[in-house]
Amino acid sequence: MLEARTGKPLSTRSVEAATLYQEGVDLILGSESGAAETLDRALTLDHHFALAAAARYCIAMDAGEPDAERFRDLAQTAAKDASDWEQQHVEVLLDLIEAPGSSRDLAMAYVEQNPADLLIVSQLAGRMFFFDGPKKLETVLALFESVAPALGDDWALLARLGFAASEAGQRPRGRELLQRALTLRPQSLYSIHGMAHLLHDEGAAAESSELLQNWLKQYEAGAREGQMYGHVQWHLALSEWQLGQRDAAMARYQSYCAPATTSCGPILTLADCGGFLLRDFLKTGQTRPLNNDVLKHIESVWPMLGHPFIALHVAALYASAGDINGLQYCEEALAALPDSPNRDLSLALVRALDRFSSGDFQGAADILASLSPEVRIGIGGSHVERMLVELLECACQAHLPQHS
Repeated sequence: MLEARTGKPLSTRSVEAATLYQEGVDLILGSESGAAETLDRALTLDHHFALAAAARYCIAMDAGEPDAERFRDLAQTAAKDASDWEQQHVEVLLDLIEAPGSSRDLAMAYVEQNPADLLIVSQLAGRMFFFDGPKKLETVLALFESVAPALGDDWALLARLGFAASEAGQRPRGRELLQRALTLRPQSLYSIHGMAHLLHDEGAAAESSELLQNWLKQYEAGAREGQMYGHVQWHLALSEWQLGQRDAAMARYQSYCAPATTSCGPILTLADCGGFLLRDFLKTGQTRPLNNDVLKHIESVWPMLGHPFIALHVAALYASAGDINGLQYCEEALAALPDSPNRDLSLALVRALDRFSSGDFQGAADILASLSPEVRIGIGGSHVERMLVELLECACQAHLPQHS
């Protein structure tokens, strides 16, 4: 049986297992419920199915499953008897999962030869969002544009191309692509998430709230276990919060987006948690102690503190709680790391939040003013998350004497 996107043969003697694998990949690309169970069924039918095992490892790692390594070991063992392209697919996918900061060249070379392998392309783009620095908006968009001829009207490609175009400032184009993706597969959490990002950047909180509420009414039942379900709920909570519905927004956040309740992986969970609580603190001035689930989550991502995206959101959580000791602990940990552009940017972000929380609004403003637009893009993630820097800057200015 041929792989749906690449047109290359799959090394399995079970037609049903091959079909289940392709369904599983679509569920992964849509961030929808049932991907793990679907791939488990494929592996039950063919325990030696390398691509299914590698895709299952991708899910297990994102979800933090304690026995994730068994899928990696199975994929590597099974790949020895698979075709050359399948061996390369497994090698590249595992490398992107396990060493995202150093796997770019290998993955790019593979994509040039296999542009329709959207699972690899998607994982590579995720790596670029966090590790390609100030150029990431251009590199991610260029990646998806480079594979578009091979994938045509593939709904999962259209959703990713639309999201990348929107992030790069091409919002009319992004909206049109995302709408096409939703028409082709309306239940896709990834696609509706992309539209929510676009509407946020357009300042369309009311449109976003209506769209997401209507989407959840129709598709929530099949989305609750999806890896972006908590994040889509977060976008709705954010829209409600922007519309002045603070109590409803906070209740939604606690029910679906907090570390104890979300369906998202650790990085997105951190971003949703830090982004929501810091926004509320900056607007209301009210601090709130961090719950145990949040503190445990900070511990889980602490080894990655040297990345600006992680540092920003960890510091955002401590700031939202008025925890000056926590902020200073972050500063000390970062100061002890070897010099690097990422370390320096992380330190600047933490220090700005520390100064703000300590009442040194001018000091915080001066630090933020030193961060160019390009440097801010290099924080990683999407604009909805980088916007925290802009909101902090506005909060600093609001506390400073206004000169006539």
